[in-house]
Amino acid sequence: MKKPKNHDGWIGSWSELSNVLRTLQCDRDGEGRFCVAGNIVSFMGAGEEFSVGEDAVFYVRGKPRNLVSALYATSYGLKIKVM
Repeated sequence: MKKPKNHDGWIGSWSELSNVLRTLQCDRDGEGRFCVAGNIVSFMGAGEEFSVGEDAVFYVRGKPRNLVSALYATSYGLKIKVM
C-alpha cells in the first residue's frame, strides 16, 4: 500500500540548501554537482530560492536520504506545503 502524501516541503535559498548538502556529505557527480532527485525547483526560475517537495532525496555513498527531513533539522528556510 502506498503511503499517502502529506505535501510537506521546504523553501529557502540556494546557499542554505547547498550548505546542508555539503555538510551532510552529499555525493557529487563528475562535474561536481550534488546528486539529488525528486521535486526540487528553482522558485520563479531565478536560481536563488528553491522549493523542495517531500519526495526529494539526496545521496550519500549511493544511498538515498530524505532531503526535506534533513532541511527540517536545520534553522534554514521555511516549512511549506507543496501541492
